[in-house]
Amino acid sequence: MSSPPRTRSASKHEDIDDLSQKFEELKLGIISELKSEISTEINKLISSQQELINKLSFSVVQHESTIAVLQNSVEQLKKENESLKSSATKFGKEINQINQYSRRQSLRIQGIEIQKENEREEPETLVNMVQKMMLDVGMDDAPIHIIDRAHRIGPIYERFGDKKKCQTVLVKFTNFSYRTRFYRKRSKLDKKYKVRIDLTKENYGLFKEAITIINSKSLSKKVNDVYVFVDINCRIKIVDTSREEEQFVESIDDVKNFLAY
Repeated sequence: MSSPPRTRSASKHEDIDDLSQKFEELKLGIISELKSEISTEINKLISSQQELINKLSFSVVQHESTIAVLQNSVEQLKKENESLKSSATKFGKEINQINQYSRRQSLRIQGIEIQKENEREEPETLVNMVQKMMLDVGMDDAPIHIIDRAHRIGPIYERFGDKKKCQTVLVKFTNFSYRTRFYRKRSKLDKKYKVRIDLTKENYGLFKEAITIINSKSLSKKVNDVYVFVDINCRIKIVDTSREEEQFVESIDDVKNFLAY
């Protein structure tokens, strides 16, 4: 018995079903290929990025190593710099001590009037003036040539009391003993004259700063019995009469430590 013939409508439905199935298969195939291609590209991208990350990591390690070497070099340079600074400070102190020692036979006299302003003063004139001052304090036994030389230094100023034009006179003696005797007898001179120890710039700065610190301390502490002076050997000494203590100072820290009580 033969099957009944298909109708035209049934045939169309079968064709549509076939097309739908083929489209679905085509879609799945395209999606599969796209997935494969995308996966491949992603893997390539990941691989290239991983290579870049590896290179960067290697570079970071190299830079860290370089930084460690540089840091070590910096630390070494710091140590060398501190050593050089320490050596320079020590050398500077030694030079200052030598320079100060070379001034042991010198004194500075303030208050000697300028005889003729704007005119050159003969060195012999100043020497004769200082020799007369030595006689005035009772040094009649001083040899004529005990003064090596004398000359003016520093700015011109007005003398206290009479406003006469003056300039400091630096006097170098040929003998330390006579220089010291004259310095110790300075109180016998007229009050218009001041005789000072010839300090280096560094030591004079330390001396002035020590006085400033003592004066500022006296406002808050009872340090009225503390004073600082320069001895005949050009050494700066700080003394506290209330405690009966004294100390030579070579730095401002010495002054501060002495007052720290």
